[in-house]
Amino acid sequence: MGKHAYKIVKSKVTEGLHDIQSRKGRFIAFNSIRPAMTNMVPNYPELSNRLRGIKEYSIDHLDEMITKAQKSLEKKGCKVFFAESVEDAQKYIASLIPNNGLVVKSKSNAGKEINISHYLEDCDVTVVETDLGDRINQLDKGEASHSLAPAIHIPIERVTELFSEEAGEQLKCTPEALVISARKQLRDYLVNADVGISGANAIAADTGSVFLTENEGNIRAVTMMPKVHIVIAGVEKIVPTLEDAMQVLRSAAVYGVGQDIGTYVSMISGVSESLDPDLNTFSQGQGPGEVHIVFLKHGRKEAIDAGFKESLYCINCGSCLNFCPVYAEVGSKYGYKYLGGRGVVFGAFHGDLEKAEEGGLSLCIGCQKCVKACPVQMRTPDMIWKLRQKAVTNEGLSKTKNFVFSALTRKQILPLVSKLGTLFGGVILEDANKGMTSRVALNSMGMPKERVLPRFKGKTFAETAQPKMIINPVKKVGFFPGCVVNYTDTDLGEALLHVLGENNVEVKIGKEDLCCGIPSIVSGDLAHAKEMALKNINAYSAFDIDALAFVCPSCAVAFKEEYPKLFADASPEIREKVQKLASKVKDINEFLLHDIELKLPEQEVTEIVTYHDPCHLARSLNIKEEPREILQKIQGVKFVEMKDADMCCGFGGSFSLSFYELSHRINEDKLDNIDDTQATTLATSCPGCMIHFQDGITQHHMKQKVAHVVQILSRAYGRR
Repeated sequence: MGKHAYKIVKSKVTEGLHDIQSRKGRFIAFNSIRPAMTNMVPNYPELSNRLRGIKEYSIDHLDEMITKAQKSLEKKGCKVFFAESVEDAQKYIASLIPNNGLVVKSKSNAGKEINISHYLEDCDVTVVETDLGDRINQLDKGEASHSLAPAIHIPIERVTELFSEEAGEQLKCTPEALVISARKQLRDYLVNADVGISGANAIAADTGSVFLTENEGNIRAVTMMPKVHIVIAGVEKIVPTLEDAMQVLRSAAVYGVGQDIGTYVSMISGVSESLDPDLNTFSQGQGPGEVHIVFLKHGRKEAIDAGFKESLYCINCGSCLNFCPVYAEVGSKYGYKYLGGRGVVFGAFHGDLEKAEEGGLSLCIGCQKCVKACPVQMRTPDMIWKLRQKAVTNEGLSKTKNFVFSALTRKQILPLVSKLGTLFGGVILEDANKGMTSRVALNSMGMPKERVLPRFKGKTFAETAQPKMIINPVKKVGFFPGCVVNYTDTDLGEALLHVLGENNVEVKIGKEDLCCGIPSIVSGDLAHAKEMALKNINAYSAFDIDALAFVCPSCAVAFKEEYPKLFADASPEIREKVQKLASKVKDINEFLLHDIELKLPEQEVTEIVTYHDPCHLARSLNIKEEPREILQKIQGVKFVEMKDADMCCGFGGSFSLSFYELSHRINEDKLDNIDDTQATTLATSCPGCMIHFQDGITQHHMKQKVAHVVQILSRAYGRR
């Protein structure tokens, strides 16, 4: 990312973090929507797979869907227009509206995409937003802050001022009074409007039916009361059948707001007609006599050709936003046209990588929460990583990252890493729980001097490790220490060796202190990542092992998921090596519970322990119960579950350096949840999370110790 784009993103992040009122509004919405959605989704176990299948088929057969939908719509009396560009759509819509006309408009992401409201206003057309939240924003001359709750950032006192000014009288500052006033004002506009503009949740190709869902009722009025109805929709909204369209609406309700179906569901199949029984002919009915469907092709084909077709599966339900830790803190400052990570992808597939960078290409932390929340399982983080690769190809790496990643491909780099260790935040204190903290002035790097930093060892773990000699091992494993264990937290590595030794497991360790390559991969730098990966593959393929164990889930993900992608086009010999090694990857919690018969520890560890789920472990490797089960096997441990245990801690490797204030803010929510448990020890299974938590705990003067599950188990086996 260029310096100019970086400065823009930094400025947006700072602005978003300082907008406390907006944040308050977002969390009010989250606290309602998150539990409702979480409780509703299990009632529809097949819905997500079914919807993904519908969208996948539709996009794979898009030309066929477009042709079929056009024929069906025109047969029903609708006029269909395909817009290749924003300008095409704007001009066509403007041509349908009389001079100085009045337009009532419902919420529409496609309308926002082509900036239709502002364009029409510049043409001397009066545009009235009828969605209550959008109307508030319009009166306040602001922008939407959430796809479903666009005015959550505006306090009720400000809304009262706006509505009172419009009504010409002082209104009571109550929701009931404001809704009554809004209804009265909007009905006057609806009755007198020349044109109604809506979006579309789905369009059925077989019947030519436009589907819309809502909770307020304004969309139904917009589509029925004016004599002309204009629908703006991306071509990706087309699905094969009426039944498929209903699945889209069901999913939007279940995943978007935690309802089984929206309060209002409208199906529009053509123009309004009325049968004259005397003449046996049809005439115009009470609804619109004209229905225009404006399909946006803008950037869609380019997205498919560029390998981003999955972005077109999106149904704009907003579920990803409700769980994204970055959006939660900076709100509408993250994204481009569409909010959040999907908006970043949107900007790029419209041929403007710079807009994607300015919208927050560097902000995705990779926690995968959006993937789990998405009804079509859209892998937005993967698309963002792919865009970062494109950015590196076009612009190159920054000097700092190029220097560091080059260094990480070399042997014996401890002196260099000691100087640069804080650049990526991926290191931990030597013994933070005993107060051995380091504080360094880092103002030049954008971090406060209070940030807790690691201390480096004189020798790497790979150099000093002495695995226990096992005569008749139950299993043979390789152990990949990773950067944290190798350079700073050698105690975690020793704890791992102790635990495996107690369970008669033979351990083999590579002698090269190399990085797994994840920092390079997520930064879009595949060249250095491949160099690191190939050295690791060769080193560990040489071992006769049953499994390859990890204490760092990010490293495990690199070997298991990313290496096969990196070498997908390599020689058969390399691909075979990669796949064989990937099949042996085991997080240590998984290995201890499923690959051997775990020896029950005899000593007590008298602690109140809560557990944080690392993102890569919980969502990429699907390991959540194993760490908890191990902890509860330890005598003396009182385990207490924390609220939102699998929410991201905010670390994200280089993210915590580039956007430390944002990273720290995300972490604060977790710290509150930890404190609520009254735990004396925070356990987790990720060294990166450990350093981030230790930093936060120290800065907030909390007393909890931070430990890896393996370290606690090692104590229970008698190691001190």
